[in-house]
Amino acid sequence: MNSLSSFRHILVIEDQKARRIVALEEASYSVGREASNDIVIYEQVVSRRHATIVRVRLTPRLDNYSYRIIDGDLEGNRSTNGLLVNGKLKESHNLKHGDTVILGPKAKVSYYIISTALEIDLFNPLDPGQLEEEENAVLETMIADDNNKSTLINEESLQGRNRDDLIRLASFPELSPNPIIEMDFAGNLTYLNPAAGIKFKTITQDKLKHPILSGLLSEVHNIQGNLLLREVMIGADIFEQYVHYLSEHQLIRSYLFDITARKQAEKNLEYQAFYDSLTDLPNRNYFDEKLEFALVRARKNRDLMALFFLDLDSFKNINDSLGHKIGDQLLQSFARRLSCCVRNNDIVSRWVGDEFTLLLPKINSPEDTINLAQRIIEDLKKPFEISGHKLYVKTSIGIAIYPQDGEDTETLLKNADAALYRAKERGRNHYRFYSSTMTSKASLLLKLENLLHEALQEETFSLHYQPQLNLSRNKISGMEALFRWYHPELGHVSPARLIPLIENTDLILPISIWVLKTACLQNKAWQKRGLPSIPIAVNLSTKQFQQPNLVDIVGQVLEDTSLEPHLLDLEITETSMIDDIDFAHETLTNLRGLGVQISLDDFGTGYSSLGYLQRFPITTLKIDQSFIQTIEDNPRNTAIISAIIALGQSFDLRVIAEGVETSQQLELLQKLNCKEIQGFWFSCPLKPTDATALLSQV
Repeated sequence: MNSLSSFRHILVIEDQKARRIVALEEASYSVGREASNDIVIYEQVVSRRHATIVRVRLTPRLDNYSYRIIDGDLEGNRSTNGLLVNGKLKESHNLKHGDTVILGPKAKVSYYIISTALEIDLFNPLDPGQLEEEENAVLETMIADDNNKSTLINEESLQGRNRDDLIRLASFPELSPNPIIEMDFAGNLTYLNPAAGIKFKTITQDKLKHPILSGLLSEVHNIQGNLLLREVMIGADIFEQYVHYLSEHQLIRSYLFDITARKQAEKNLEYQAFYDSLTDLPNRNYFDEKLEFALVRARKNRDLMALFFLDLDSFKNINDSLGHKIGDQLLQSFARRLSCCVRNNDIVSRWVGDEFTLLLPKINSPEDTINLAQRIIEDLKKPFEISGHKLYVKTSIGIAIYPQDGEDTETLLKNADAALYRAKERGRNHYRFYSSTMTSKASLLLKLENLLHEALQEETFSLHYQPQLNLSRNKISGMEALFRWYHPELGHVSPARLIPLIENTDLILPISIWVLKTACLQNKAWQKRGLPSIPIAVNLSTKQFQQPNLVDIVGQVLEDTSLEPHLLDLEITETSMIDDIDFAHETLTNLRGLGVQISLDDFGTGYSSLGYLQRFPITTLKIDQSFIQTIEDNPRNTAIISAIIALGQSFDLRVIAEGVETSQQLELLQKLNCKEIQGFWFSCPLKPTDATALLSQV
């Protein structure tokens, strides 16, 4: 026997077409779904040239070699899905006995090394001459041992068997833990080893009706001389059955191996590779493959297809305030509710974190997606009951349609994500279709975000300060810190664009802390110069206000800067409070407990509820500038301003009119008994040096 044949290298292939065996003998094999490959995999999501298997020498010995599997072809072109070897993504891997390589959801190969030197050869019948020396001893043992009931099924057949048959039967390992069964071409059982008798107690009664023997005779003429490999389930156990048709002896020999544990392990590996363990939804890998397959079908059939990108609005606040356990339970409940909204052939997956994707492989028109988006948003209006908490969750949805919004996986995903971003810009709990203008805007926003990271590291941000004037005393009563950014290429970036951008990045916390600390340090510096002690006002965005550790951050900044708490004024808007009234009340109460001032900014543009003034510890009302700018032409606005001033005074609050730009506006405000103003009539926002000079003069 050639030394290279000392071991047989076997590849067991399982795909959508069949389960089959390939004996590896050549130096290399190409693997993929194209028919020109050496090994063809029948699965659409497998790449055309998915992998290459090459023979490698492990030692100088000729009989000591193995095979290596490589992702893609030998020219360096990688596959789309990669190689998942024993649950881990690999670019290449030296195959070992028992390795499992997953190529797709329904395509995998398993590698085995089987020694041809074994007495029991799974692939070739034994040569009786090999056992000539042991013949007499074996026969004597078989005939003399009356307790051995496993070797021959029919006692009477022993005398009628020829010498070679008896040698062949005697060569079976009686002590093998794996069942070995033999029957003739007439369907009569001729041999069971002890393991087979223990495992399959009813096989002698059931005969050809038993799952192990069922169907074997019908394959006699189809697979004569070859090996048949199949899996047989008996109860909860799964057996791998190697069936060898021996035409010379008119026999069918079966070797069985209990692979229950292995199949469960493979199932677990496949689950980990393609499903999310928290929600049991398909994961990103699975979704990518199904999307690729759906694109192929859509192109072929000229169908419309839709892709949704969804995420949970304000999920981070729930996770941070109530804990990850509650957050995980919310994601599980959301996944179940989302799955109930779709059709049977639609695919819902958990993309990452609180982001989900939804694939509609075939739609009649874009209006189909509108109905689904509205159904999802409507279904989420019902609260989630989780561990005693009633949670109201909203979602934003971005939608891309094939082929108008992209003809490949990457483009469709990118455009659906861009549409999601725009939906969140609209105020959340909305859906948006992709439009071509989104891509250019998204590119600009990405560039701005990268530049913001650089600016934070290089400390190129700045604060300007706009004074607030007490009209009765003609003195500066406070300063508002305003965030500014100048970039050499972009120039002065508009705050209207800058603040929303920061809120939608992970920069919101570090930048907000920088602003707070810088403003407090500036106020402390003014005090050290002997300038009037006035409060410094800092705006808090909705996202900043909803941070669960906001009170700790403010307390730490006050401690680090040694600023007296009553000289810090935090400005919030009504919209910051309405999402979670209880959280807002607790946060504001704790902030007031530190001693800081609380201003309600843009008052009059939201709900302007008396309940806010009664329940929340507000110290200042700031009348929105939209009322001030039309005070001369709109009597209704004049009445609203008068009411706000009277309301503030009745609650003993400071009332500041924002956006005062003309002497006529000032005169009308004075008639309405407004005592403090802020705006360009008195001063525009000033650089720190100019603000210091102004404080020194007034």
